[in-house]
Amino acid sequence: MPWIEGKRVVVTGATSGIGKAAATALAASGADVILACRDRARADAVAHDIATSTTAPAPRVLTVDTSDARSIRAFADQYAKRYDALDVLVNNAGVLLPERTANAAGVELTFATNVLGYYLLAMELCHALPVPPSRIVNVASTFAFALDFDDLQFQRRPYDGMAAYAQSKACDRLLTWALARRLETQGVAVNATAPGLILETSLYRALTPDARRELEQYGPRTLADGADTVVWLASSDDTTGVTGTFFERRAEIPCEFRNEVDEERLWRECERLTSASAPTA
Repeated sequence: MPWIEGKRVVVTGATSGIGKAAATALAASGADVILACRDRARADAVAHDIATSTTAPAPRVLTVDTSDARSIRAFADQYAKRYDALDVLVNNAGVLLPERTANAAGVELTFATNVLGYYLLAMELCHALPVPPSRIVNVASTFAFALDFDDLQFQRRPYDGMAAYAQSKACDRLLTWALARRLETQGVAVNATAPGLILETSLYRALTPDARRELEQYGPRTLADGADTVVWLASSDDTTGVTGTFFERRAEIPCEFRNEVDEERLWRECERLTSASAPTA
């Protein structure tokens, strides 16, 4: 029996793109999939699509806005009331925005969604994860640069949506290595993957024509190609016990951002920004 069969999996950002493709493949493999999405109607439609296109039952839906710390905490509370454990968390939800926007707490929205969302969701669900061998899969990217610890929210630099997105994907890798260190003794494997440029995603469609041409030099892939390593990391017997690793097309690749000092610096900043929105006693 495959490792994933009967395992409970949360997939964020599953209403389209890689998230939807991964959720569909995991459900078809026998996983008990929960779609964690902001738009309930779209998530319900995806759950119906999965049920009709596979032999799997319709995934359940829980709403969460991964740009909002309060929403993430409410999601985690709801999850804890309904379920006793979690086997796999797939952090996939992300945005690429043409103009600088802030969330309700005043945090730049790309950083809030793509970085703080990954961090806080993992932290809030940790109570359910330590049932070895649990797994966290962070969808990152090889399109990663512009990392500036002194200006993570583009408060001083001129805002550039592509640079903000690329920085957030570098941060996703740093968070992966920091989280892997913290959870390894609990039997939780934490890995990152680069799905490649997927033309069939809302992120790609939101780009300007010039930005699309710039990205297309990286070689576009299909949704199935992009989701494949996500699903493999989440479900395969071959990845049991593998942690703190960066994968592309099921092969380990180097990460130029590996640096424990930087990883811990980012971790502390995530702690600071999310604690600022935590409820007071």
